[in-house]
Amino acid sequence: MKKSWMLLTGLAAAVSCSQAVYQVEGTYTAADGTDVYLIDLQAKDTLGVTQVKDNAFSFTGKVAEPVYVYVGRGKERVRFILEPGTVRVDIDEREESGTPLLDTYNAFHHRFYSMDRLRNAERKELESKKGEMSPRAFGEAWDAINAKYASRQADVCDSLIEACPSDLVDALVLGDLALKDTARFMRQYHSSSEKVKSFYQVKEAYDDIMLLSRTAPGKMFVDYLVKGGNPDGSDVRLSDYIGKGKYILVDHWASWCGPCKAEMPYIRKAYEAFKGDRFDVLGIAVSDKREDTQRALAELDLPWNQILDARSLPREHYGIATIPHLILFGPDGTILMRGLRGEQIYAVLEDLL
Repeated sequence: MKKSWMLLTGLAAAVSCSQAVYQVEGTYTAADGTDVYLIDLQAKDTLGVTQVKDNAFSFTGKVAEPVYVYVGRGKERVRFILEPGTVRVDIDEREESGTPLLDTYNAFHHRFYSMDRLRNAERKELESKKGEMSPRAFGEAWDAINAKYASRQADVCDSLIEACPSDLVDALVLGDLALKDTARFMRQYHSSSEKVKSFYQVKEAYDDIMLLSRTAPGKMFVDYLVKGGNPDGSDVRLSDYIGKGKYILVDHWASWCGPCKAEMPYIRKAYEAFKGDRFDVLGIAVSDKREDTQRALAELDLPWNQILDARSLPREHYGIATIPHLILFGPDGTILMRGLRGEQIYAVLEDLL
């Protein structure tokens, strides 16, 4: 794998030296005349606007060095590395290919995320046996599966960063690595160039990790205000629930998040078993429209308290970059655990309560 990555990136360097013209050839099922945008994500700059004709579009321009862009409009868009050469983009299928660095990163991306599918298959197999296991044993086995695949994914990231002499590819890979292994991310971050460190995804990941260290298990909770966050439209603070003498499990979720909904049966099991004077659950809806949250609450029939319209506040105060994200707070407001999932939720609470 290293050799193929090095071969491709060497080819990318040769192409970059010989020309600086890019061509984006795209397909998009849309009405003739629909605007399509080409946006530099790092510079937040519009590189071009064109229109669809016969479900096709194209861009031509010049770049001094590879840049990370998206092409499309609204939520119908594709992100990719733009470099000299011809890129072929299918917005409907969310596919792109054609140039050396782009294909190198795509090969990595496929390998990296295929491990999520393998992990999920092992989880499914484990779930089929959970009736034969104690909650603790199931939780430990679940955590072992997660750790195994996170380590393998981090190995793939390390390998490409070592082999690929491209700041942009390194930056994109670091963004993926941050989701799986923060210790390895920090090690790679400190040995990276200033250009890599300044890339927006890397900077956001680093800031989130620094924030996570300030809201790690053992630290006291950080309060914040959500204006209009109660279901009745009144303001609410996190401290209205946290630090009031109960263990509180806080579930950060959104109506559009499938994995969030997959966690709710586990949360419900814990809630029904332990709710009372010592324990409660709080849901916090993030990055969601209020009406969509309310519709989901009605459909899911969730019996625990909810804070709506939290928007990006949990990310800003707790570094929560992905959901679902569960945090267990102690009776005095101390953060006890972060990232609880599945049967681990019940097992941890069973020990405490």
